[in-house]
Amino acid sequence: MWRERCRVLDNQRVAPGHHVLRLRARRIAGAARPGQFVQVMCSDSTEPLLPRPFSFLTAGAGTISFLYHIVGQGTEILSRVRKGEELWITGPLGRGWDTAPQERVAVLVGGGVGIPPLYHLAQSLKKLPAADRPAIRVLLGARDKSLLLCEKDFKKLGVQLECATDDGSKGKKGYVTALLDPLLALGDPAGTRIYTCGPTPMLKAVSALALKHGAACEVSVEVPMACGYGACLGCAIKVQDAACAPGAHRYAIACCEGPVFPAGEIVWA
Repeated sequence: MWRERCRVLDNQRVAPGHHVLRLRARRIAGAARPGQFVQVMCSDSTEPLLPRPFSFLTAGAGTISFLYHIVGQGTEILSRVRKGEELWITGPLGRGWDTAPQERVAVLVGGGVGIPPLYHLAQSLKKLPAADRPAIRVLLGARDKSLLLCEKDFKKLGVQLECATDDGSKGKKGYVTALLDPLLALGDPAGTRIYTCGPTPMLKAVSALALKHGAACEVSVEVPMACGYGACLGCAIKVQDAACAPGAHRYAIACCEGPVFPAGEIVWA
């Protein structure tokens, strides 16, 4: 983990209310793994006091980027940051995805701001030697076509891509899980690993489908992360893993034990 004063390279609007911030961060970029995240101080003042967590969209060649949605004071301040300014960044933090899966098919299921870390993962999987590289299927969901984040980026990677929108403005009308169920039913679930990130109801539905079809599944949870290294305990989630007695559960700290967890360990409310 590093704390760096990072220079802003660009800060571009890519969709309504969504921006991609790219920074020079040599040490963090060299250590970043897909599914991990950084903590960003949005300003040099005490307003806002706490940093904001963002998953990597890209990392490499001395630079990092992340995609953020303007939802409050911190992200609104970030949207006004200009090229050449500097921000304090801490990372990489947390546990990321399994980037060397044994399965021959990787299905990436994303929704909203859960899509960017899956793009970072897809980049990593594409770099594996041909003999070890799984076939990559990407399923993206959004309210409408303007919010299908990273769609063009995934297409440039040459992966198989399908989309679903709530209003039917692009792809299948409905939730992204409507694309996943038939894919697993007609494919080889035992040879498939699902990676998913997005709103909690989507994660719960994807996990249920993985269990139904017998596919391995990794979930990146979306919970508030105030500190990023397990001190504040604000990101605790209920899990049932090998450390628990039969029928019991414990609370895992998502910022350091996750944010990526095996889907079968999470106790969904």
